Amino acid sequence: MSDGNKAAKFSVDTHLFRELGELLVGRESTALIELVKNAYDADATEVTVFGENIGDPRRGVIRISDNGVGMNPDTFQRGFLRVAARLKTDGDRKSERYQRRFTGAKGVGRLAAHKLARKIEIQSIPWSASGEAVVGVDGFIDWNKVEAAETLDEVGDDAIAASERPVKRGDRSGTTLTLTGLRQKWTDAQKGRFLLEVEGLQAPKALVQPLSKNVVSAQGLFASPQVADAPTADPGFELKLEGDFEVGDNYWPAVLDTANWVLEIDASAQGVRYAVIPTRSMVKETPQAKAYDFSEKHASAKDGPFFHARLLLREGSASGKRDERAWSNRVAGVRVYMEGFRVLPYGEDADDWLYLSRDYNARDRKLRFLVDSVAPGKLGEVEDEGLLGLSNKHFFGGVFLTVNRSGSLEMLVNREGFVPDAAYEFIVSTVRRGIDLLTRVRASTKAAAAEAAAATRPTGGRPASGTSSSGGSTKAKAEGSIKRLSEQAAELKRLADQAPEGLKQKLIAAADEVTHATEVSREVVPANTMVLVLASVGTQLAAFTHEVNRLLGLAADLENSIARLREEELPPKLKNRVSKVAGAASELRRAIERQAAYLVDVVTPDARRRRSKQKVHDALNATWRLVATSAEHRGIAFKNDVADDLRTPAMFRAELMAIFTNLLTNAVKAAGTDGFIRANADLSEEGELRVRIENTGEAVDPAEGERWFRAFESTTVQLDPVLGQGMGLGLGITRDLLAEVGATIGFVRPRKGAATAIEIVFPGGTR
Repeated sequence: MSDGNKAAKFSVDTHLFRELGELLVGRESTALIELVKNAYDADATEVTVFGENIGDPRRGVIRISDNGVGMNPDTFQRGFLRVAARLKTDGDRKSERYQRRFTGAKGVGRLAAHKLARKIEIQSIPWSASGEAVVGVDGFIDWNKVEAAETLDEVGDDAIAASERPVKRGDRSGTTLTLTGLRQKWTDAQKGRFLLEVEGLQAPKALVQPLSKNVVSAQGLFASPQVADAPTADPGFELKLEGDFEVGDNYWPAVLDTANWVLEIDASAQGVRYAVIPTRSMVKETPQAKAYDFSEKHASAKDGPFFHARLLLREGSASGKRDERAWSNRVAGVRVYMEGFRVLPYGEDADDWLYLSRDYNARDRKLRFLVDSVAPGKLGEVEDEGLLGLSNKHFFGGVFLTVNRSGSLEMLVNREGFVPDAAYEFIVSTVRRGIDLLTRVRASTKAAAAEAAAATRPTGGRPASGTSSSGGSTKAKAEGSIKRLSEQAAELKRLADQAPEGLKQKLIAAADEVTHATEVSREVVPANTMVLVLASVGTQLAAFTHEVNRLLGLAADLENSIARLREEELPPKLKNRVSKVAGAASELRRAIERQAAYLVDVVTPDARRRRSKQKVHDALNATWRLVATSAEHRGIAFKNDVADDLRTPAMFRAELMAIFTNLLTNAVKAAGTDGFIRANADLSEEGELRVRIENTGEAVDPAEGERWFRAFESTTVQLDPVLGQGMGLGLGITRDLLAEVGATIGFVRPRKGAATAIEIVFPGGTR
């Protein structure tokens, strides 16, 4: 160049790969999703993700294999090895074989491999539409050697290389990526979270296939939601997880069986339609439940976004076996899918993108997303309908987006979430409005059911004809059912005596099951009666709170008066007596103060008005003050080793105080003289909060621990003036309280020095 100017050009530092790979991608599961999406874009009908020794970085291997169109040396060079390649942006952005809409656009997805491992090997065989001879490619990338060079121009052949791969007749097309030199040593907790996210890579078939007539009696807005932009000739895409990535049982059929309602949304240029449909089980339980359709104009009918959504709602707590309940809690939430692949973090425990948990904790009485909507039509507002709103854990479903129907919606650069523009806000408000419509339908159904029950209730205080005076009570109905169960068990055994041998064993087994159910029911009925008595006592305690606070003021006044009296000139003998009275007055004031503080935490409106994340350390200390006097008299020490920043999932203060009251009261009774009680907790990376309370004294074998959760099972034989005598209901009530927030409780092996340990596992704990 003239005038002394020198030629200049850009150079690229190899540090770019770390920025676009390891640092740009938020987590390992996101990186793996990107590699699976590449297989989908390559027209694969199946892809296998295999893991081996992923807990050992030196020996660990991750292999992603697909049967897609593969690559030849030219496409490998221009596509795979070119950062921000334009191959997917050319033309109509559809795949060669099945005309799928490309999920990738930036040309950096393959760099997700950098997030997972230090070395990648590539073997690929291209597909040929004409059947003519083709040449595949073998290649490798050693990221450590790439980054050892300063710029890309200096990267040597020992860091990146590719060679032609001969293809034999009958060789299947596709690509295999083998990742070695993993960047992490996977702990069990990390592996669990990773597997959970990998398991949810694709939309579950239970949500995208037509719903069985055993679930709903009639079809809603669509037989199957549109999950991907692909022609009918597309055979579909199957993801297989093998080796260390293999997952356990799939309990989606159980989720369908326990669902009470189905919500479907169709947002198109013609408008937004909502369908709220009761399941067959819901209609059987509540005949007043019926389906509703709603519609409104699309806020942006020209540009979109347009999408389908299908959500299932379970009104009660998860049921079934422990594994089934745990799985149900893992897959709960409203997730988002783009071209059939999940978009993180929507639907995770810590993500409240639809404000469901926020509104559930706030206990708003109105449904705020229906205030400006015309969709409700003739279904009017129901009083206090907002109180029927449920949190994320009760919903199971997805919002299904496709690239060509998503409008201006744009993925964040790190592939986790969308840019919060108008298109994203439309999706949020539309889906949440559908959920609020579902809540209104539920409220209307409950009101109709209550009216129907009132209409059939006998008038004038007299029982209906043909019933006993006690026949209308829940207890009487339960006792009648128990009697019929006993009769049916006996009848089954009589039939078994006359049946062929093969049928005889089945009838005897059925009779045994009915007998067991009868015995359990007999335990539950009196337990329920006692719970009602305790509930009545609790109601009285709520009113007693004000009286206790008044007594606290009187006790403080008495203590001050005696203190002033001690200052007067009194005879030595009388002064000694006054000192003893002063000590008793101080103890009385402290005792009332402890009770007043506890009642405020448990029965006042503030303790049960709003759910929030509770500090475990503070709640334990507050509860300990209630039992501290009895513990001191027995020489029992308490050590609270729970970190002061650990918090439970959202729950009422009263709930947590009641839980710890039962556990600490039991611990004081069992710890023995001069023993100890200690509490500790830990929080896993996936948000599982484990709180353990241990004590000395009598040991409880965890293998027999379930016994003490049964009604009226108690080891207490002595009456304590503060702690009382146990009725055997505390642990059962504690388990039921914990179930409301998805937590579990059970006896576990104690640590050194302790005899008994009980552990609570909270999902969704935080710091």
